[in-house]
Amino acid sequence: MHDADQRLAAASPDPGPAGERPPMAPVRRSGAVLIASGQVAVRDGRLLAEGRVGDEVTLDTARACARQCARNVLTAVRDELSGAGGLGAVEHVEAVSVWVASAPGFTDQHLVADAATALFTEVLGDGAGRHARVALGVAALPTGSPVEVGATFRVRPEAAAP
Repeated sequence: MHDADQRLAAASPDPGPAGERPPMAPVRRSGAVLIASGQVAVRDGRLLAEGRVGDEVTLDTARACARQCARNVLTAVRDELSGAGGLGAVEHVEAVSVWVASAPGFTDQHLVADAATALFTEVLGDGAGRHARVALGVAALPTGSPVEVGATFRVRPEAAAP
């Protein structure tokens, strides 16, 4: 039996107390693919807004949050690629996922997501920034953020991890 199989068999079904966060990478690299963890709308250590879009948060504020989330994703990718040319090593954005904490009846998630798409295109250019996308409405997001954005990138071959 493999060590991982043994650890699974021995693992307790009890997750333990909330608040003990397991280690997690903001960006995971596999060859030429980078997967950026979801980023919430934090700037200077504070959320730009809290709550659900269509209730406590306006569409315009949600769009500003989506742009900040995308900026946080790009910052994490730039940091991961710092030894390989930073964002210049990005060949293109493969896919973007945008989650919008939505009030019942709010159906403009795509308009919120457009602000994230616009930043990726603005920063990386029309060719590299163009991507597939999903925009979803959800009941709530971590820390009360109205928006969360995650993305998958392809890097240039010379920047790919071995």
